[in-house]
Amino acid sequence: MKVNIKSVFGDHVNQEVDYVVVKYQDGEIAILKDHIPILLSIEEGYIRLQSEAEVLMCYILQGFLEFSNNTLTVAAYDISVSKTLEEAKEALLADKKVREKQAKEENV
Repeated sequence: MKVNIKSVFGDHVNQEVDYVVVKYQDGEIAILKDHIPILLSIEEGYIRLQSEAEVLMCYILQGFLEFSNNTLTVAAYDISVSKTLEEAKEALLADKKVREKQAKEENV
């Protein structure tokens, strides 16, 4: 299946994967090829992208996920992608702190 993940800060993932696992506020769901169409809201959670070559973890804040015609599309406010969930979460929180600091400096 094809995966496109974007945030307001740019594109993050555009690749083919075997399946994905999504953790969001209502639980966890696995999406395989030919899954029925689905639309989810993600307040805070993660997406695990699984392929034969690698596993990527995407930590997400405030987004929407759509799966249709074997294409998974995610649009979110903020996303961080890494090899592990811990790394992705730490990177997102660090980037968020930097952006908040910059915004404060610009507003002064």
